[in-house]
Amino acid sequence: MKSFFPKVSILALAVVVTGCQTTGNSADNLYNQYRGKANNKAFSIGTNNVAGAAWGAKTEAEAMRLAQKTCIESGGFNCNVTEVNGKAVSNQSSQANNSTVNNFNIVSQGVNYKPNLNIQSSGFFVNNNFILTTSDMVDVCSKINYERSGRLLETTVVRVDKTNNIAVLKTTTPNKYFAKIGLNKQTTQGERTYTYGYDLSDVVNAKTPTYQGKITDGIISSASGKYNDVRIMRTTNEVNSGNVGGPVISESGEVIGLVTNTDQESIKSSMFTIFLNELNIGYKSVSNSKHVSPSKIAEESRRFSVPLVCLNEV
Repeated sequence: MKSFFPKVSILALAVVVTGCQTTGNSADNLYNQYRGKANNKAFSIGTNNVAGAAWGAKTEAEAMRLAQKTCIESGGFNCNVTEVNGKAVSNQSSQANNSTVNNFNIVSQGVNYKPNLNIQSSGFFVNNNFILTTSDMVDVCSKINYERSGRLLETTVVRVDKTNNIAVLKTTTPNKYFAKIGLNKQTTQGERTYTYGYDLSDVVNAKTPTYQGKITDGIISSASGKYNDVRIMRTTNEVNSGNVGGPVISESGEVIGLVTNTDQESIKSSMFTIFLNELNIGYKSVSNSKHVSPSKIAEESRRFSVPLVCLNEV
């Protein structure tokens, strides 16, 4: 019996190494093999989707060590053991509002999710606990988190207004900073505007999807949208999918709109505040005519804006 454990461990190691050196479907296949094996077993995954697994070990600790070793030796970056004996492993179990993340799967409340990084969006805090964004992500994502300082923080959907393409999310992780909402009754054509949104970073050796904030400037080109839709304004700001759901900001630093699509259309603050009022969600409104420097606007926007991460169940 003393010689049995080393032989089993070596066998598990050899099997895993031959099956986890490529990415994509092979990692999924390895995961399926792992799920079908008997205890003790463990699964590890790197941020570049290179996986390692072990089964038949004498203890859980040994299975974890072997899974981690095979992942690293197969070229995995930032390998982390995500499951042991079929149960999710959370490195942040003491913080229920966080998720254990890598580019293969996300474990939240015992449910496995995969991030869909092809869907990008932003949002901004209207007070310490509520985030305003568009309803687009709600239609296609099982769950929506946001990234802050290398962590994914969880949200729940409070209410959606599909007619106006607005959604409100609530987080249990209060944000210190939030936007000041401008309540001008009239939209002024030619007024200078800024938008703030997030592009997905090309950093591959990261534990969570990471993003880089971007500010753009422009002007209000039209005070109404198609068919003279007074809910909408058009700007000349350069926007992409990462801007959708993010704020449109005036020269005085007030949020005056929410970017609703990549066609440079935004819903006015006078409209989305009606939505917030109906939900009894508080926000700070200001009427400030003093201009603020673009660098100051960028600094404040970064504090109250966040990149959203679309998650779907595995």
